[in-house]
Amino acid sequence: MHGWAARVARDWPAFEVVERDGWRLGSAEGVTKRANSALLLDPGADPAGVTAFYRERGTPPCAQVWPGEEEADARLARHGYAVVEPTLVLAREPRERPDAPGTTAVTAAPGAGWLAHGPAGVDVMARILGGTTALYGTAPGGAGRGCAVLSGRTAAVCAMVTAPAARRRGVASALLADLLARAHDEGATDAYLCVVTENTAARRLYEGFGFTEVSRYHNRVLG
Repeated sequence: MHGWAARVARDWPAFEVVERDGWRLGSAEGVTKRANSALLLDPGADPAGVTAFYRERGTPPCAQVWPGEEEADARLARHGYAVVEPTLVLAREPRERPDAPGTTAVTAAPGAGWLAHGPAGVDVMARILGGTTALYGTAPGGAGRGCAVLSGRTAAVCAMVTAPAARRRGVASALLADLLARAHDEGATDAYLCVVTENTAARRLYEGFGFTEVSRYHNRVLG
């Protein structure tokens, strides 16, 4: 398994994980592709194993494809799997505690404000994050929310959302700074995150905080 794939799977854990037919198959009630996708274990694995697993659970068959897995990518394509959401992995090297406004409510569990702000399935996302040690940030007035999963000296930033009416007002920047500062206080001096390649606004935000590309992947989904 690709090294970054293993880290991402650890920090956004599925409820069910099965290793069979040359794949690591994760399932979490269909909420987010990251927790409901297959990771390659055997370079020669047949995509039919992915199809069968997710059909059994009533969710779209999905596989992550990482650098070096081009042969598996071609097999998935021949089985009708289409490319969905090419994604970048961005990382921030260890550095001093960032300046932060302190306006974000950062807690060790998701509060009512965090749960109220988000897409359908936010309750399942909270359960996914419940399998980790995490910090939950909520912007004033519910204008945004985010999370930082803590693993040793690394924080995995995820679940970042800004309310449409609050965009371009510095909400995401303040929230991210407060999460990184609190994570630093907890011993996490470096960080990483995943962002859809086409999300240029989010990429500009993260690059402004010193995040740079370290890997990338795309999903292959069977319609």
